[in-house]
Amino acid sequence: MHRAKGFKFSAVVSPFFSDSVFPPPDALKAAVDAADREGFVTQYQLLLYVAATRAKRALRISWSGAPSSLLNISTD
Repeated sequence: MHRAKGFKFSAVVSPFFSDSVFPPPDALKAAVDAADREGFVTQYQLLLYVAATRAKRALRISWSGAPSSLLNISTD
């Protein structure tokens, strides 16, 4: 997604935004402290932002199970 920075697309599809996948649990487990964990979360928030802002007309985000907590979506 970093390589898409500066580009725009008519439509962007971003799959796999499940809580068990994004951000990767292994990355969060590798954090040595709360500040390090927050740094990982910030990196993935920025990736999500870049993906979402590349779309000119349509953005589709999908997940299976619970959506990523970074999406801030209520499924109730």
